[in-house]
Amino acid sequence: MKKLLFAVILLLFPTFLGGVADAQEEKGRAYYDFGVFAYEDGDYEDAEKNFEKALALNPDNPFCNHYLGRTYLKTDRYPEARSCFEKAWNRDPEIPGLTYDIAFLDYKMSNYSIAADRFRKVAKEEPSNVLASYYAGICLYNLGEYADAVGYFVHAAEKSPTISTNGYYYAGICYQRMGDIRQAEEKFAYVGAHADSGSLRENAAKWLSAVRKQEKTLKPYRIYLKIGRRHDDNVRLVPSDQNIEDDKGADKGDGVTVAYFSGDYKFVDKDGFNAGAGYSHYQTWHDDLDQYDLTGSIFNLYTHHRSHPFTFGFAYLPAYYWADSESYLRRHQFKPEMIWALSSNLVSRVSYSFYDDTYLQHDDRSGEMHEVFLDMFYSLPNVRGNLFGGFGWEKNDASGPDYDYGQIKTKLGISLYLPWHLNLKLTGKYYDKQYENPDSSYGVKRDDGKTMGTVSLSRRLFYDGLDISAEFGYTKNDSNFNDYDYEKKVTTLSLILRH
Repeated sequence: MKKLLFAVILLLFPTFLGGVADAQEEKGRAYYDFGVFAYEDGDYEDAEKNFEKALALNPDNPFCNHYLGRTYLKTDRYPEARSCFEKAWNRDPEIPGLTYDIAFLDYKMSNYSIAADRFRKVAKEEPSNVLASYYAGICLYNLGEYADAVGYFVHAAEKSPTISTNGYYYAGICYQRMGDIRQAEEKFAYVGAHADSGSLRENAAKWLSAVRKQEKTLKPYRIYLKIGRRHDDNVRLVPSDQNIEDDKGADKGDGVTVAYFSGDYKFVDKDGFNAGAGYSHYQTWHDDLDQYDLTGSIFNLYTHHRSHPFTFGFAYLPAYYWADSESYLRRHQFKPEMIWALSSNLVSRVSYSFYDDTYLQHDDRSGEMHEVFLDMFYSLPNVRGNLFGGFGWEKNDASGPDYDYGQIKTKLGISLYLPWHLNLKLTGKYYDKQYENPDSSYGVKRDDGKTMGTVSLSRRLFYDGLDISAEFGYTKNDSNFNDYDYEKKVTTLSLILRH
């Protein structure tokens, strides 16, 4: 009898356990349903409690983990959301919306590169998911990949009336960054006419005004003219490469009239490619020391190709200089360069220059010069100004051994836009020049350090394109040869015309 009872219990026990398991599963499903209802109503506290109860009964349920992760995401608890999404993904990566939610979590945590890949995957697999396209654009925008971002913004704006103004707004910024001013103007004009948000309309109007001003600068020609009066307390034609006797004007002050003209014209400018030619002319007239009058003529043939975020350029600049109306220097300069837009505010430029110099009165100074330079430009927030700096190396190989040298060049500066149309600019430079051979007169190698500082204040005069500028510059050269030590202070008042 006992054996028969034991056999019946063994037969009924699995059925009993199954009933308990089914009851637990049903109870867990009920908590899950309550949690979904609370989540959709925006009651995330109640949703969290119900999902936690459901998971206590069924910890591996991928759908419950997914929704609890979404709840944590809504309440900005990103590590907890990540843990839940990973559990759901490990059990069932095909859950609808899971890839999008993980992408959105990466976006919220500023993992833009990873988020962009996930959003693009969702947008490709689900063309109707306009939010995936929009956020793919936002992530690419934050990465500075404007050419890729703009397509996602336009797609989202065209597919959804509720997203259209935001999508076109960011598309307009992308077009502006890419240099497509006409497309940018069109998008900002649309946002200004259709946006429900007052702040969005206001921002679009500011961008529209900026791009219209920028459009004016896209004319194929450019003209720059500067005329000024200068006082130079130490007039030197060749301040550090050649010793100048006092009776020729070294260490003497003088008043100087200065004129500078520059203009160029772009023959080709489309599809990210431009090519053009320019000419610059520099002229000084000294009141007393007219033997130091200098004239310079510089031609410029250039081309640029833009493939965002890079711009590649090349220029050939033949030049001719006269001193006191006599031929002084003939120069050929070749300059390839690469500009890299690292972000919307930070731009770098790497350039190499090769100079072929012929000094027509000092043949031993003639030769070849090589220069490599890195520039960095940072735009301050709210269009308040720019920071800039650079570092380079220059190598000169001359006919005469006294003029072979290597030189380190550095610069640092800031330009600030102040009230009342004022622009303040501060620039500092330091050059360390070391000659390669013992000097023929001194018997030892020459070593110079030159410090230069400039401060200028300019203001718009009457209308855009006409400025008045006051500038003060200081130069100090320290050499191990006392004959080459000097200081120079230059004050200049100029009138500037731009068109």
